[in-house]
Amino acid sequence: MIRNKKNLLLISILLTTFLFLLFSCSSAPKKKEERKDNLPTGKTVTVEGMENIKGVNPPKPESPKNPPPQAASVPPAAPNKGGEMKVASAPTRPFTGSSLPLFQLGFKRKVAILDFENKTTYKEEKIGEAVAKRLSDKLEATQRVVTLDRIVVAEMLRREGKTFQGLEDLSAMKHAHRSLGIQAFALGAVTDVGLLSSKASEGSDEETSFATAKVEIRLVDASTGNLLRTFIGRSPIFGTKETGEYSRSKAVLKAIDFGLDDIMEGFLRQLDLLDWTTTIARIEGESLYINAGKVSGLRIGDTLEVFEPGKEIIHPATKFSLGWTNGQLKGAIKITELFGVDAAVGRVVQGKGFSQDDVVKSTMR
Repeated sequence: MIRNKKNLLLISILLTTFLFLLFSCSSAPKKKEERKDNLPTGKTVTVEGMENIKGVNPPKPESPKNPPPQAASVPPAAPNKGGEMKVASAPTRPFTGSSLPLFQLGFKRKVAILDFENKTTYKEEKIGEAVAKRLSDKLEATQRVVTLDRIVVAEMLRREGKTFQGLEDLSAMKHAHRSLGIQAFALGAVTDVGLLSSKASEGSDEETSFATAKVEIRLVDASTGNLLRTFIGRSPIFGTKETGEYSRSKAVLKAIDFGLDDIMEGFLRQLDLLDWTTTIARIEGESLYINAGKVSGLRIGDTLEVFEPGKEIIHPATKFSLGWTNGQLKGAIKITELFGVDAAVGRVVQGKGFSQDDVVKSTMR
């Protein structure tokens, strides 16, 4: 009996000890868990052209010991006086055609820009003149072309005592090529203009306008008078939005710019197929004065070849010019001086018997 009581007492002690240890472990302080969904309230950020946005700046990551090089550092936005952080909006990306070479290899082509006809019902602007001016500016901006307008070409020919009914005539183009070194003529028309206008807002007198345009350009080889190719450029309506005074005219001109951008790469590629040539303006002993210089891309030290005039081959049935054959090589000249707007002096380094009818070509093929 006594032995049984001792056993019960021992069991009670062991059970009490076990419960005490179990209770101590369960009541130990636990590490506070971080709640990922318990995010702090964000700051108000003002973005130009957009509504206020509430956002949270993510925690700054620890910088590695050897951070990779960055292309450019972005300065942090400075808070304004109201305590809000103002983030400048990125500038809009301009609409452009396909990329062009950074610099021109070789000499620049000379292109005469003639009149563009307005075949549309839109008469508020002289859009034919606008197309000619904008085409000239875009070609010059490529640094691959020298442009001349019709007035300049007509005045040069008049001073030579030459009169033509129009520069579109075959004889006028060929003479301009032989006399002035012009490689091509560009002319065409505006064939379609679409205009959409509405009030900027209800109760406002300010007008918002969108436009579309279709431009047709014909590129003509000046040496033969042959039409090389007809280019048609169309503009989308997006990107032409203009608001306020003269919004219609501005939208139409912007649409014309888009139409020209649409054809620019193909136009330049076709122009590059023409041989670069120029003409001799005057001969004094061993010096040849030529109709190309700094503007055309010539530099002192450049070497040019001089050829006899070739023959123009006319197809007997179609009467279509097939082009000019290469005349006999007479010699070579080296550019020793650049003068005037676009003229140069070449010193004879090889050959003799040169004449003003000879053709000067680049040695680069």
